[in-house]
Amino acid sequence: MHSADSRRMAAALESRVGQGHDQAHVAASVVALWREIDRQLLPIIGARGVAALYGRTLYLTSRAHPWLGDVPERVQSSMDLGSLYSSIVAQPRAIGIDGGRVLFTTFHGLLESMVGAVLTERLLRDVVAPTSSGEPAQDMQ
Repeated sequence: MHSADSRRMAAALESRVGQGHDQAHVAASVVALWREIDRQLLPIIGARGVAALYGRTLYLTSRAHPWLGDVPERVQSSMDLGSLYSSIVAQPRAIGIDGGRVLFTTFHGLLESMVGAVLTERLLRDVVAPTSSGEPAQDMQ
């Protein structure tokens, strides 16, 4: 889980969050990255597949970060990014960033364990590419 690609996943979040932004910006940045992951994986594994990976990631991450919220008992048909946004925005900035970072590195490790490092890197290449603006794609409210 601590591969160079996993670190790039965490760095993708940090580059989008930037410095001096509030919890809403952190939450919007995390949600924007999940939307990008969804766009990349949806044609390959479908909405339920993406939701299942997200649910497993949330379950594993919520052990160390219980504030991320309740994990549904059944596989959902889509990711509940509104709930994720609300959970992150309720935390201090540093805790929200840390939770988001752990969420993404856990997801990366889970995907890598399923399909291998090379395919994971290919699938997430556009997601981990640095952005120039540091602004999230969309704010959730």
